[in-house]
Amino acid sequence: MNAWSRHHRSGGFGIHSPYAYKFVRNVWRQRLPYYAYGGIRQLIDTVKAGTTRQQHREMDLISKREARLLFRVTNFFNPYYMLQVGASTGIESVTMLQVNSQSSLCLCDPQLEQNALAMRVLRTQLGRVECYDDIKVATDEFLEDGKADESPLLALVNTPMDEEMLKRLLDARCVVVMRNLNRNEAMSRLYDACCAYMPAGQTYTNNKIAILNPNPKLQREDFLLWL
Repeated sequence: MNAWSRHHRSGGFGIHSPYAYKFVRNVWRQRLPYYAYGGIRQLIDTVKAGTTRQQHREMDLISKREARLLFRVTNFFNPYYMLQVGASTGIESVTMLQVNSQSSLCLCDPQLEQNALAMRVLRTQLGRVECYDDIKVATDEFLEDGKADESPLLALVNTPMDEEMLKRLLDARCVVVMRNLNRNEAMSRLYDACCAYMPAGQTYTNNKIAILNPNPKLQREDFLLWL
């Protein structure tokens, strides 16, 4: 019902905020190729080749389009410290770490050791990944490192997490990327709660993946887009 409106808005039409216009045109809907796209595509194709379609759904395999968006978002904010909730297949972690060779990632997933696929995908990056099984501990250390360095912060949420912990990230002006809004009702509710909680800043979503930027300098706006 809102497909045309989302497509129209994704071209920048009707967006009055200069920041949002720049973000939508240069990040969300950027069509120029990036150097990392080839490696991302190859990694996803390799995982696909060894699994069935049913397994793709069960393992939460990120699409190439979402993976490219995740890379662009990471490249735009260029954080030194990143937090990821839910290992998924490990592809997201590798994608984000490709942006800056000096960056590091806090990965929170109590089931990581049982996730053989993610462990294989992450094996070349484990020196830059700190693993946690407690979201509070992971969030505390992530925010502490970011506060000490005063660098941009980025968090990727693949699976539902404690709402209060997520609000702490927003309070710390951490940009949050949320996936699986259409697959997981709990994720959709969590996103709605964050939108209601943010007093300022902007959100961008296609109802599958969402980006929340709680920058207090930005007027409070929500953008429903086409990816």
